[in-house]
Amino acid sequence: MKCLNVIPRIIDVGKKAQMIAYDSDLKIIGDTVDDAIDYVLDEENFKTYYQGTPELNPLTLEAQKTIAYEIVKQIEDPNLIIIPMGSGELLVSLWKGFKELQESNIIERIPKLIGVQSEFSSPIVKEFFNEDTLKIKQNNVFESIALGILVKKPIYKDLAIKYIKESEGTVVAVPEDLILSSVEELIRSEGIFAEPSSALTLAAIQLLDEKLLFEPKDKIVCLITGSGLKAPYILEAISSQTKTTGKGSIIITKLKILSQISLSSIRGITGTDIKEIMGTISLAAIYQHLKELEIKGLISRKKEGKNVLYFITDSGKKVLDALDVLITLL
Repeated sequence: MKCLNVIPRIIDVGKKAQMIAYDSDLKIIGDTVDDAIDYVLDEENFKTYYQGTPELNPLTLEAQKTIAYEIVKQIEDPNLIIIPMGSGELLVSLWKGFKELQESNIIERIPKLIGVQSEFSSPIVKEFFNEDTLKIKQNNVFESIALGILVKKPIYKDLAIKYIKESEGTVVAVPEDLILSSVEELIRSEGIFAEPSSALTLAAIQLLDEKLLFEPKDKIVCLITGSGLKAPYILEAISSQTKTTGKGSIIITKLKILSQISLSSIRGITGTDIKEIMGTISLAAIYQHLKELEIKGLISRKKEGKNVLYFITDSGKKVLDALDVLITLL
């Protein structure tokens, strides 16, 4: 089955690696999920492909609502459900599930739904409290470790707010330092390696406790929605195990460059374009890495006019495929 993934430029490298490993065609549109969704909503694009985008496919809501069934089956009468929010569709899905359970007389009341976002990007939280809509500053928000919920214009914002209020719940914006500490706490105490975009639900408990928004006897469920193996800092963990000082960061940089070349495998990409995408590394360093990747046979070059374009080779694709396996095994 042929698959096209439309993705933003800012995305966890582990997610991109899995798409590449499964031979999906990739198209990079804009910086955030919002840009990618705007593209697929174009009439021609919308009709060309089966729409698998979670926010745009009604089957997603029907599938995700069954999380509510699982919670009720495992935990009798939960009081609070803490849910990470990007576009808000997960929270809407759970409300739908709990509402159906209530209408079927399986539960008496819907638990309080608590929506959680990062302080770097919290448009639903801002709207809930009638604050000014958050204007994302690129030099701040893209430094967030919770990339999975980086959404500027949440499609389900109004519905999410409506259902949070109907359940007598609330919303929380979590500072980045608390998100990182929650990742560590889940690993240490529960043996769960969660991506930052879902670990922030644990951090929300601390903030709710400070505001006295729940009782000690309350049954609280934190939804952990994604594996930490997709997050880019897993590569940093790999590099810390290398014995040669600085070698780990060099490997990471080469993998990032190789990934960018792979994403432009049809038309090719210049060293300057790679520099603009990666930002922090110098152009001279980019070309040094390109030279070494070419020597190893992972990329090839082609001159077009004044530009030199780089393309990934079959060997380079195999390296990226292997990355997916490596991440899975960690």
